[in-house]
Amino acid sequence: MHLKVGELAKRTGLTVRTLHHYDSIGLLTPSARSEAGYRLYNQADVGRLHSIQALRHLGLPLADIASMLARGGEGLSDTIARQIRALDHEITQATELRARLHLLQDRLAAGSEPDMSDWLSTLSLMSTYAKYFSSDEIRLILDNRKAQSASWERLIGEVRQAMQQQQAADSQPVQSLALRWMNLTLAMMNDNFHLIDRWGQMYNTEPKGQFKNGPGPEVISYISAAITLRMAAMQRHMTPAELRTLRTIPETVITQLTQEAHTLHTSRADPTSTAARAFVAHWEQVMLNLCGGQPALLRKLIAAFNAEPLLQGTTVFDDITLDVIQRTLAAQGHPLSAPKSA
Repeated sequence: MHLKVGELAKRTGLTVRTLHHYDSIGLLTPSARSEAGYRLYNQADVGRLHSIQALRHLGLPLADIASMLARGGEGLSDTIARQIRALDHEITQATELRARLHLLQDRLAAGSEPDMSDWLSTLSLMSTYAKYFSSDEIRLILDNRKAQSASWERLIGEVRQAMQQQQAADSQPVQSLALRWMNLTLAMMNDNFHLIDRWGQMYNTEPKGQFKNGPGPEVISYISAAITLRMAAMQRHMTPAELRTLRTIPETVITQLTQEAHTLHTSRADPTSTAARAFVAHWEQVMLNLCGGQPALLRKLIAAFNAEPLLQGTTVFDDITLDVIQRTLAAQGHPLSAPKSA
């Protein structure tokens, strides 16, 4: 039994044009022709067409189908596996796009209805971020930055003032600013140095003009010089890998320790008292957390602060808190000798 092309099209729901195309590319060539030259399809041809349509429904391209059928069906598992990987990739891309659109929507909805220039600037900046970070990473960084906005604004203002005063990168005030800058950056990245690396790569590679709400290239250059000196001093006492295990001290913890120290100072508490010992224990735990729970690294950090003039006098704590730390450690004969700054 043979079917003409029109009959086969009608029974399969395909168009005559599609069957002609399959014939022209050699995918489904009819086994016979009528005396008038009409295409005639036999049972084997119909079976092959069913195979073609089944594979098309899987989303396989015609070229892959032709190659697979030419091999007698061999490699079907590999072909399907490749298609699954392709679909997984498309799903991942679609999911990422959806997340980025939600993120963009959140940013635009944060204020009043944006004008066209604001919208385009935000869209351009988000596109730049997407080259270096996933949508989840972008959300993490921007949410942290927003929570830190007051701290960043204050710090950037102090750095600009130091620039205007032409303070040297190795001076104590600028080194203290560098320490605070490093801590805020690390906190913004959730203590993830890989994110910091990519953030630096982005800022150094992309046009600076689009980061108009940032500190500006002059400020970045100035504070980066101070940070470079600081890192070099610390690397004389620990390896780069050890440095990358350091963590930030949350501002809430700094505030809490400062309040405890001021209470001890105001009450003129005995540095060997129970309250003073509790304070030292709290400080030591904070410092251990800073060092990723590694006592050996904490000792190296303290040694660096004691040995390096550049690091001395630079601290996240105020003078009263630092003085209380030093006096209580010394009075208690603590095995971790007090750093001149911490």
